[in-house]
Amino acid sequence: MQELCQELGECLYQQSQVKTFNNLGEIEETVRDLMIQYVNPEIGIFLSKQVPRKPQVGYEQ
Repeated sequence: MQELCQELGECLYQQSQVKTFNNLGEIEETVRDLMIQYVNPEIGIFLSKQVPRKPQVGYEQ
């Protein structure tokens, strides 16, 4: 999992299209924005397609 996250971070950093960052905060903000735009929706789509394996709390069959 850690290796995949590092690869994703590298990919997002490369996709940032920012030539020079002034500080770590700028890098984090840019990568976070790209995650919100591209990664989070894909994760949401994936999760919405999963069949619940456990009954939800308070859900009776």
